[in-house]
Amino acid sequence: MGKILSKEEELERFVKQFNEGPNMRVDQNIVKFCSLDSSENLKQHYEGRKMETGDHAADWIKNLAEKMAALMPAPELAGLGALAIAILIDVVSKSPPEKSTEDALRCVFAEEKASEVWDQIDECLKRCTVNFKNKVQLRTDIERIEYKLSEALTKLKNSMVRDGQMTSEALKAWINGAAFHIQMLIHLVRLGGIPDCDPVERLISTYKRDLDLLLKKHREMVEKKCKEECRFVHPQSPYIHYLVDEDSKWHRLPENSRYKDYFEAYYSRRYSSQKREIECYFNEVGENLQSLVRQSGSFNVQ
Repeated sequence: MGKILSKEEELERFVKQFNEGPNMRVDQNIVKFCSLDSSENLKQHYEGRKMETGDHAADWIKNLAEKMAALMPAPELAGLGALAIAILIDVVSKSPPEKSTEDALRCVFAEEKASEVWDQIDECLKRCTVNFKNKVQLRTDIERIEYKLSEALTKLKNSMVRDGQMTSEALKAWINGAAFHIQMLIHLVRLGGIPDCDPVERLISTYKRDLDLLLKKHREMVEKKCKEECRFVHPQSPYIHYLVDEDSKWHRLPENSRYKDYFEAYYSRRYSSQKREIECYFNEVGENLQSLVRQSGSFNVQ
């Protein structure tokens, strides 16, 4: 006879069949280029692209050097500045990478409702790329775009909370848009456009509250998509219970199990890990805020 599993073992075996849900994390390009290690990550990005050029490395370096000549360590080269330079490195590449930094970010905002958020982020990155040597103009550009991005993020949030248009894709766009917006304010502090970190701290607190609400709404959305169904083979047989998941796939439940327990385990398997990572990202930005605003980025073409 086979081993009789405990309820906990049955539950554990059941959830192993599920993969993680749609990725809603902060995009790695925002994480690494806007981190305390932004300059080192930019250097690694540059070295990687240089290796990809192969025999054309000398010409590629010369072309890039002409665009990036005489860059001294400066606050404007950290954070968003490093992200903008990474995009410029990709643009200058003789053989464009299969998926550039900009392409990866654009995919995050592919949801139609997020198009206005991407428009503002795209414009901000363009201005950072064009004016990374002009601190005054860059500060003016970011101040202008920041207000529009804030408004677009509010509209996106309200569409999910108030209008019932919650999707994993829309939530991912909001999370990344909020992370980018925070980095814009941090960059403005670096550039002298904001005198201190108070507005950034208030924005982080606001977005953490919004995130809690949005994650709650996301769970409600998934719960509505899932359901319990029953089938029987013939009239004398007991019902067989199933959990129908958010993709409309049927999964047989063990006998005498509670649907609620299995849904909780299903949702935890699909989303709990990345939920913790997203919350951790916003917490860490807040904890490292003073160090982030004091950053002075650097980049050398060699």
